Amino acid sequence: MLTYNPVSPVPFVTYEEYSRISSLPMGTIKDYVNQGKTLIKKKERPKEKPLVNMVAMIEIAAREAIEKLG
Repeated sequence: MLTYNPVSPVPFVTYEEYSRISSLPMGTIKDYVNQGKTLIKKKERPKEKPLVNMVAMIEIAAREAIEKLG
């Protein structure tokens, strides 16, 4: 059972904001997106700016913590 309920103030952030939050360089974020390690919102138009799905990223982190901690 998860005892910590992390809350993101917004569900989606730009790569720039995610870089600021995570301290990851932009190149690393783009690599992680290409590798599927960082999830983005599905773009509705090709020229739309990609947005990192913070809800999904928090969920992944919570699942990894539960797996490690038992």
